[in-house]
Amino acid sequence: MSIERRAISALKWATAAKVIVQIASWAGTLVVIRLLTPHDYGLMAKVSVICSIASVVAELGLGAAIVRSAQIVGDDLRKIYGLSLLFGLGVTAAVAATAPLLAWLFQEPLLSLPIAVAALQIMVGVVAIIPSALANRELSFRQLAKVEVAAGISGIAATLVLALLGAGVWALVLGNLFGAVVRSAVLLATGPRVRPLFSFGGLGEQLKFGLTVVGNRISYYVVIQSDVLIGSAFLTTTEIGQYSVALQLATLPMSKIMGTVNEVMMPAMARLQDDRASVRDAVMKCIGLMSLLSFPVLWGISAVAPELVRLLFGEAWMVVVPALVILPLIGPIRMVSSLIFTTSLALGNRKLDLRNTIANFALVPTGFFVGAHWGLIGLCSAWLVSVPLAYAFSVPAALGSIGLRAIELVKECGPPALAAGAMYAAIAALRPLLVDAPVIVALGALCIGGGLTYVVVMWAISRRHLVIARSFARSFVMRDRAGK
Repeated sequence: MSIERRAISALKWATAAKVIVQIASWAGTLVVIRLLTPHDYGLMAKVSVICSIASVVAELGLGAAIVRSAQIVGDDLRKIYGLSLLFGLGVTAAVAATAPLLAWLFQEPLLSLPIAVAALQIMVGVVAIIPSALANRELSFRQLAKVEVAAGISGIAATLVLALLGAGVWALVLGNLFGAVVRSAVLLATGPRVRPLFSFGGLGEQLKFGLTVVGNRISYYVVIQSDVLIGSAFLTTTEIGQYSVALQLATLPMSKIMGTVNEVMMPAMARLQDDRASVRDAVMKCIGLMSLLSFPVLWGISAVAPELVRLLFGEAWMVVVPALVILPLIGPIRMVSSLIFTTSLALGNRKLDLRNTIANFALVPTGFFVGAHWGLIGLCSAWLVSVPLAYAFSVPAALGSIGLRAIELVKECGPPALAAGAMYAAIAALRPLLVDAPVIVALGALCIGGGLTYVVVMWAISRRHLVIARSFARSFVMRDRAGK
């Protein structure tokens, strides 16, 4: 089977898993969010900042090194596993030991124990690094899809039960930990058996690549988590909780779709790295499809934010509406840029990726620092200024490394952006007519009206996008004959 067909098959299974988990997740979240307070979500947001950055450090980029090279087998795998276990244990212990200091820095004494317990996720994830990386390398996303569904639903169920029992922030901490345990347990039970070897000779190239990746990822995670890190100095924990809930809803399509696409793109593009023409064509298709979907979905969330919050979370959460109007607007740019950066890294452009990350590291947190002085709305608005500035430095070079020009990017993204703008205007014009309608009716009418506007405008200005999307959809749903 060709790499393209294998990638489509992988994307199909990964997407199916994400959809199932997300449906279950939001069904549970709609209950949990009425049982917990914004303060609980604010505490969890701060815990997540620490643990997500520490998890990236603990992984050492070795999973990416395995994915990129089919030559890492045998004793090299065992050595990587041994190194990962030792380093993961060290990072877990370090986070747990410094939990009181971290809680003090956040000015939240209640954070100490939740941080220490949540740190166990770091080691839990490291023990399954080999089967996870090998499945990614072989594009075995059918297997990974089953793992993600089992872990996702288990974590959601645990969170819901604990929230019903009145556990507060512990429902979020322990629910996430339980899901991570299930994920690693299933991977270890179903994946290849690899015994660790605590001898690290001959891993120079893998460590070199891994350290470059982990350096980039640490900078990236610091950048994307700097909103909470910096915002915590200016906003209350309750406001941080409101922000984190709005951000979760605003970036939900982006985080789930891009997590899946990047998982597939990294190994697929790495295998095609000697055929740059195929890489270029594949990336252009992906950019077009990503733009066609991301602009209407994310700008649509922004356009219907009042109705969406009222229906999903209730009147008590209406304070997050302005944040939800602002945050999704930058999403399509982030999704397309992420696709470009992942492809560039898969082609081996480590130094370029590091340079891009440095630009983001310098500009994005600065924007959050300035914006946070104006409270919740200022913190949200910082995304609209700092991210485009950072990408103005990084995207052109990444495009050049793939063999693309900026004008080609504009041609792929421009029509969906124009059509989504027309959709946004149509929703704004339709809203006054639905003032007295029940919220679910109003939301449905706005979505239908906006969706029809988007399709009609796209048909008028760029039928090519719709034709490519139809062709991809046929390939996506077609049975994988090689898997019969």
